[in-house]
Amino acid sequence: MTTSADPVVYVSTYRIRPGKFEDYSRFYAELVRVVEANEPGVTGFLAFATDDLGEITYVHVYRDGGTLDKHMAVLAEQMQLLPSDLTAVMAYLEPVRIEVFGRPDGAAAEMDAGLRAAGVPFAAKPRYLGGFAR
Repeated sequence: MTTSADPVVYVSTYRIRPGKFEDYSRFYAELVRVVEANEPGVTGFLAFATDDLGEITYVHVYRDGGTLDKHMAVLAEQMQLLPSDLTAVMAYLEPVRIEVFGRPDGAAAEMDAGLRAAGVPFAAKPRYLGGFAR
């Protein structure tokens, strides 16, 4: 379990699989609804797309490690998204690259390890130097 009081940030880029944008949009709308309703410690949960809607980038900001742990638990409980089985997400998306800022562990680290093992390009900057998020 993450105990760090430092923030954890994910910047993740994916290609949307051909013909899957509408399905993905419904899935993401539900994901946002669940996170917003159940996770007050998530300080940013954003998605951006290219004009052709072929690629998206998420920016997810967690106040601290405990907030990230709660996020993983909420996704497992409310959306049946398990860190060891990303099949539901991968039906819509193909990973391009993931950047992690901070030191996730627990379920998030398990998920990250699986993505790395699958060959997803991964970059990490674990050392937090300071700043703020609102």
